Amino acid sequence: MRYAIGIDLGGTNIAAGVVQENYQILESDSIPTRAERSWREIVSDMAELAQKLIVRCGLNEADCVGIGVGSPGTCNAQTGEVVYSNNICWEHVPLCAEITRLTGFPCRISNDANCAALGEVVAGAAKGCRDAVLLTLGTGVGSGIVLGGEIFEGTDSAGAELGHTTLIAGGVSCSCGRKGCVESYVSATALIRMAREAAQSGSLLDRENLNARDVYEARAAGDETAAQVIKKYEEYLGETAVNVTNLFRPEMLLIGGGVSGQGEALTGPVNDYVKAHCFGGTHSYVTKVAAASLGNQAGMIGAAALCLRQPLAGPLLLEPAFKDYIWGGNRLKTDFGKKTDMMPLAESWELSCHPDGPSVIVNGPWAGRTLADYLAAHPEKIGAGADGKTEFPLLIKLIDAARALSVQVHPDDEYARREENAFGKTEMWYVVDAEEGAGIYYGFKEKITLEEMEQAIRTDTLTDKLNWQQAKKGDVFFIPAGTVHAIGAGLLIAEVQQSSNLTYRVFDYGRLDAHGRPRALHIQKALDVARREPPAYPVGPTEKPKPVSGGMVQPLVKCERFDVSAVTVKGLMQGTVNADSFCSFLCLDGAGALIFGAESLPIEKGRSVYLPAGMGAYQLAGDMVLLKTRL
Repeated sequence: MRYAIGIDLGGTNIAAGVVQENYQILESDSIPTRAERSWREIVSDMAELAQKLIVRCGLNEADCVGIGVGSPGTCNAQTGEVVYSNNICWEHVPLCAEITRLTGFPCRISNDANCAALGEVVAGAAKGCRDAVLLTLGTGVGSGIVLGGEIFEGTDSAGAELGHTTLIAGGVSCSCGRKGCVESYVSATALIRMAREAAQSGSLLDRENLNARDVYEARAAGDETAAQVIKKYEEYLGETAVNVTNLFRPEMLLIGGGVSGQGEALTGPVNDYVKAHCFGGTHSYVTKVAAASLGNQAGMIGAAALCLRQPLAGPLLLEPAFKDYIWGGNRLKTDFGKKTDMMPLAESWELSCHPDGPSVIVNGPWAGRTLADYLAAHPEKIGAGADGKTEFPLLIKLIDAARALSVQVHPDDEYARREENAFGKTEMWYVVDAEEGAGIYYGFKEKITLEEMEQAIRTDTLTDKLNWQQAKKGDVFFIPAGTVHAIGAGLLIAEVQQSSNLTYRVFDYGRLDAHGRPRALHIQKALDVARREPPAYPVGPTEKPKPVSGGMVQPLVKCERFDVSAVTVKGLMQGTVNADSFCSFLCLDGAGALIFGAESLPIEKGRSVYLPAGMGAYQLAGDMVLLKTRL
């Protein structure tokens, strides 16, 4: 059973509920808003309330698809921002981003009346309807429109405010500053104003602290003045309902708010009015007017439905991009089944959004499109830990070094942004296989000066000063930006790096390119960025493997850029992808399957699969070794 948290943010209270996928509320609670506080304090309370409800229900966080919020005011559903709300004095508040940061769950937002309308459609008086409109009659008039089963948001999510459409030109002043708005005639406030204006000595309306219910009770007690006031009020409400019917012809027009408590006494006359006055009332479908049924729960249920109605984000199988650098071999074909005419085959970019070689999705509705296309449409599927969610931060490769790679160094982010307008490059290597005696150059033997490094480059003696490290299967090398390095011949490597294709080459053994020319060196830039010292990190793994149910997890490298581990599956292993980061699996050996809901995807040696952030629970089954990467 999936569930979501629905939050109804009000000027007085914050109400939240755990809503199951059948739209039943499992548990709910509320706290005071205290709107005079900063928005960060209020949002922090919202996040804390949501997390407390999850704990109180004893539910697994992996089954929570997200947090939906109904907020007063104008809300941008695309950016997750409360653009403006006079009720709580907010302007341009990044509510969804903050809730995701605090809780790790995806967050969606809409106007509170929109959410109430959606709640009535999925679980209330308009259940089963494709087209429905909700008018909430309270202090003002709120409105929510559902067309084709979806909330009508309008451009920039600024619609729809039916309460501020004109009913009587030049009429009673409205709180919005205009005259004659629907709100000035059909809100509970308007009914009370009309009753006070009509009240005469001896009338039951001639009293202090009059409310809308008092007006109806006065009519029931035989007060003629109250009867005339309600008749006029029903005419205004009827005209509003006719306008809604002529505009949208929804299946149902629901009346919510305090006035809706009158039930058939209110909706009966309005239905009669609509049938008598709407266009084509005797020849076409006439919208039915009814009281909303969910009361204060509508907003919570509708807010949760923002998340529950989203299609599940499933795993994406990826096809790599290939590179035929001169030092490559043939093992990515023979050992990993890569299919390409390239020869030699040096690298396969297994997980990449880099324009020099993007991965292509091979399953599901995005099949044939690049991973970059998918994430441009769904940046939240990168995760809350992504840098600005604008550029995919990582690139994962398989490397077959049949011959030695050049001696090189990569810049850090600051230098790369300034000089190349690109990411810098910190990386790590996991040795998948190694020939006898194979190794890498990894930093310097000892600290040297800039002049000594430059002299060594000019005299082709740089490798004499570098630290040579023999490598074996299972070794891990962490290569921070600025580390001078070179992969030696005979190594098969899985590499996780920042999404960058920047390499400053300083020595290449005198090799020629495909055109018979010496390959370019980048000496000055290399001198600018190189750390002229021994490696700062030992060869790993530096942590012990951790037994888990269904296998073993070996931590490899965890830094501010990525978190990488080797996962050995022996049987069935459980996992979860929360909203804070995507998860990537690259199969290095064996075979098995990834199980997600009712879906099962085969995984074999050389297969790469992307699990979108917030995907939830999954299972790994089989006998295989996977490289697991997340932010």
